[in-house]
Amino acid sequence: MKAYIMTMFKHTITAISISIALSACNLAPKYEQPNIELPSTTFKYDVQQTEMESIQAASLGWKDYFADPRLHALIELAIQNNTDLRTANLNVEKFRTQYAISRNALLPSVGGNAGVSRSRGAQSENYSIGLGISSFELDLWGNVRNSKEAALEAYLAQASTRDATHLSIISSVAKAYFNEQAAQASMNLAERTLRTRQETYRLAQLRHKAGVISKLQLLEQESLIESAKSSYADAVNKREQARNALELLISQAIPEDLPKPLALDKQFRIRNLPAGLSSDLLHNRPDIIAAEYSLKAANANIGAARAAYFPRISLTSTLGFAHPQLSNLFESANKSWNYGASASMPIFDWGTTTKNVELSKIAQEKALVEYEAAIESAFRDVSNALVARAALNSQYESNVAQNRAAAERLRLTRLRYQHGVSSSLDLLDAERSSYAAESSVLQNQLSLLENLADLYKVLGGGLKRHTSDDITVPEQMDAERSERKTNAVRELKDAVSDGVSHIKSDSKKVRATAREVIQDTREALRN
Repeated sequence: MKAYIMTMFKHTITAISISIALSACNLAPKYEQPNIELPSTTFKYDVQQTEMESIQAASLGWKDYFADPRLHALIELAIQNNTDLRTANLNVEKFRTQYAISRNALLPSVGGNAGVSRSRGAQSENYSIGLGISSFELDLWGNVRNSKEAALEAYLAQASTRDATHLSIISSVAKAYFNEQAAQASMNLAERTLRTRQETYRLAQLRHKAGVISKLQLLEQESLIESAKSSYADAVNKREQARNALELLISQAIPEDLPKPLALDKQFRIRNLPAGLSSDLLHNRPDIIAAEYSLKAANANIGAARAAYFPRISLTSTLGFAHPQLSNLFESANKSWNYGASASMPIFDWGTTTKNVELSKIAQEKALVEYEAAIESAFRDVSNALVARAALNSQYESNVAQNRAAAERLRLTRLRYQHGVSSSLDLLDAERSSYAAESSVLQNQLSLLENLADLYKVLGGGLKRHTSDDITVPEQMDAERSERKTNAVRELKDAVSDGVSHIKSDSKKVRATAREVIQDTREALRN
């Protein structure tokens, strides 16, 4: 039997060799990377690179970009728990498995078969058993290879899409966290303002009782108190909404043992991240990389569709035994073998093959347009983020100066009011201006923080924890997932081996027990 199995494998190797020799013809068009003309080679409003800030965003780890340890912990939770990211990982696993299936089509599948047949007229039986290859297609025109190539490119595109989701999740967590901290700062501001206005109102009541100010001026102070209460309630609402967004992103409640947050002006280690050359986006943006992989997959699908014009040749073979009596089945004289080949070719299919080729070409053109759109979108995202950063930085400096002047004006006006020099209307106007200026600084600071998080994402940053890491976080998680699978398979094999050992041991005990029972029964019958 061993000799026949070896013979079968020799024939299998021969069939594979023939297939490889004959499969030099590939009907897929030769892929060439599209030459997309960019608006310019550099980005307007980019910063001058310094020695400390010359690194590309794609190479910069998010722990080296974001400075707050509390934000670091939230990002780690999102990477582990976020449902969108887990779905993206499962999609990658799905496409990886589909690629493995298509790759296996290049090799013949060997299967076992056994059968029995009975003829009623002659009252004869026939038994057979064997191993064989069923319908192994000789890939003469590259149909199988192009299908495999398309599956590979689709898998790589899905992996890049997963990377884009990863970047988006990190940016979303950072922005939700900044919104929470800014809302908390607004609550603190409203609370301080409320205490100050309540004290001013208490003094105004005394002045009103003494006849120094009118009832109208006292009511104006009351309106300021209610305005501060309204601002506080609005800040509470924004903070809770930001916390809800954070909990949705990390797919759990925010833990109580997180590190204390840093101040809003200390959230970033690098505030002037350079954009670099516009061509760098082609290698750093996962969405652009995914679009190019999809274009390659569409290119390979054209070759698979064109192969349908030509004959498909399949091989079958079987080696085994056949005999009318089961007891004599495995005798050497009863060996049997069977080889065969079949060919099929479309002659008239009402244009279906032609339409399939046209459909694959349309899909390729669509993928090319999507690739161009991804590049254009990336260029627009970076340009918008850079101009926004420049504008927000300038605006922030002006708002800080304005807030400083408004606070000093309020201090002087309050002193003048306490000494009867300024009116309550002057104080009212100064308090409103100071509160508006400080609120404007907080809002501008939040916009700037969100802009820095967006800029990091649109430049392709966020796949690495630390700049010094050799692999990205998704690659590390893939390696850990593969190791867990390997360990699970090993544990399953060990369990099966243990089970077989137990079965063998138990079967020996059962046979021994059965012998004892039979012996006891015989003795009982004799007696």
